[in-house]
Amino acid sequence: MKKNIPDRVSFLRQFKPLVWLWGGLVLVALVGVGYVFSQASVPEKAVKVAPVPVIRTGVDEVQLTAEQVLELNVGSVGVQTFELKREAIGNIDFNQDMAVQVFSPYQGRIGSILARAGDDVTAGQVLYTVQIPDLPVAASMLISAAGTLKVTSQTLRRAQALVESQSIPLKELQQNTADQQAAEAAYQAARKTLSLFGLVNKEIEEIEAKHKIDTEMPIRSPFAGRVTARAGAVGQLVQPGSGSAPLTVANLQTLWMVASVPESELASYQLGQPVSVKVPAYPDTTFSGKVTYIADVADAVTHRVVVRADVGNAKRLLKPQMLATFNITLGQPVSSVAVPANALAREGNGALSVWVSQEGTPAVTRFKRRAVQAGMLQNGMVQITDGLKPGEKIARDKALFLSNLYLITVN
Repeated sequence: MKKNIPDRVSFLRQFKPLVWLWGGLVLVALVGVGYVFSQASVPEKAVKVAPVPVIRTGVDEVQLTAEQVLELNVGSVGVQTFELKREAIGNIDFNQDMAVQVFSPYQGRIGSILARAGDDVTAGQVLYTVQIPDLPVAASMLISAAGTLKVTSQTLRRAQALVESQSIPLKELQQNTADQQAAEAAYQAARKTLSLFGLVNKEIEEIEAKHKIDTEMPIRSPFAGRVTARAGAVGQLVQPGSGSAPLTVANLQTLWMVASVPESELASYQLGQPVSVKVPAYPDTTFSGKVTYIADVADAVTHRVVVRADVGNAKRLLKPQMLATFNITLGQPVSSVAVPANALAREGNGALSVWVSQEGTPAVTRFKRRAVQAGMLQNGMVQITDGLKPGEKIARDKALFLSNLYLITVN
């Protein structure tokens, strides 16, 4: 058996090349099948088409295809009416000439409050009362002075009659006259003291006639308006000009529009100029007013000047501290060449330019860059003061994009 082993090994060695050949063929076949299936599973890639480049045909001139021109919204230059006005942003505020914190003119405690925030009040209406310890003293002085005046006046009349009949000496008449005058002065002083407390003549006469002494003093509204704030409460100690006023009254029929404008524009503003005001709360409503104040001092930091306008508020839609925009009319409207804002390109040197359409073929159109002078911007249209004429055709859109393409385009 051992002698046969070498024979078998030599037999296998004879067939070894054939084994490697068949294995290689199988491997090649498998690789080929895998490649076919992999190519079948991968979708065909989209073919990229290079865009048609913009062609620079000369200085400040480019040539575009018809498809490229469609993106520029080419159209004729028109004419638009521009209003000569300035625009500024500010705030609505109270008319400080018709707004007041109603303090008590004397120290005391609030006895009653007769108005609430939001109430409309008339001139002279009692807003609240204050309990004043000194009021009874002043009232009693009036009652006493009135009684003394009555007695001295009667004594003087009797003395005058007796002097005529020589029943009393002239010296006694003179003394009675002096007493009556002193009583008159004390009486008038007592009435004046009560009026300083805020009492009107009718109330003073009632105290004098009925000898009625009240410790509460009425605090009245100085003018017709609306109670815009209430800070007082019954029993609260109040004194003149200290802390917050128990009530604040303001006339809301006219409010202020206050804005800060650049000092470079100050020459455009004058007293009496008409003003139109808009607020975000009512975008479709325009409020009218006029300039009533231009500050005499500019802000040293911002270099702006306060301009104030009185604005009518009959329907009371405006509220103090609202954000507002106002336009001040400076003169009569003017008609000028106008282009859309997107038709302008600001170049690297700061100049403004437009791209004007030149004669071309149906397939291509040439555009030439032209410098222009711009004025006012209103309703998305820019006033052109120099450089364009009505009827010329321009790229009404993407002018800045076209300028950038011109810079990177090679002849």
